[in-house]
Amino acid sequence: MLSPRASTVSLTGLGPKFRVSSGFTLLELVLVVVVVAILFSISVISLRGMTPKYRLRTAARELGSTIEQVRLAAISRGKWLGIHYVLDPPTDAEGSEPPPYYQIIAPPPDDFPDQPLDERELLDRHALPKAVHFREIVLAGNQTIDDGTIDVLFSPMGNAGSHIVVLEGEDDRVMSIKMNCITGLIDFIETGNAEFRHFED
Repeated sequence: MLSPRASTVSLTGLGPKFRVSSGFTLLELVLVVVVVAILFSISVISLRGMTPKYRLRTAARELGSTIEQVRLAAISRGKWLGIHYVLDPPTDAEGSEPPPYYQIIAPPPDDFPDQPLDERELLDRHALPKAVHFREIVLAGNQTIDDGTIDVLFSPMGNAGSHIVVLEGEDDRVMSIKMNCITGLIDFIETGNAEFRHFED
């Protein structure tokens, strides 16, 4: 029969072997920081490359939404409404060139329904984003306007106001917004060659 002393195993001297290490070494921390910095720099470069593309798309979407709203307002109110496009604004008093913009042409007042277009109120300006400008505006019949100003009117019947707005951004990126009043649809086309077919005029 074994004595109690014979079955006892001494753990004296084994403590250091089971010591648990906590925290990171300086080298590990430096490596983590370097990896994070590399990943961050790659993401920043990628976002910078994507920004011009999405800036152009955002401008196109906002303009397309405005066109649709004005067209529907003309139909619902039973009055002619329009959009005033300024392709190349004149230099301001400080000598700087303001960005191209567009404005909604307000409807005529109820007591003056035949108010001339040039006497109508122009609502708030919607300036295009930085580095985005109007390349041209194509009217029904494929008449092209590439400078100055142009007014596009939408009829209460919804059958007038077809036009194509071609926006150009950095790196020659192009986006066309095609408003077809015959179908009532707005198409976004990533090319500057959009045009109206004969049955769409």
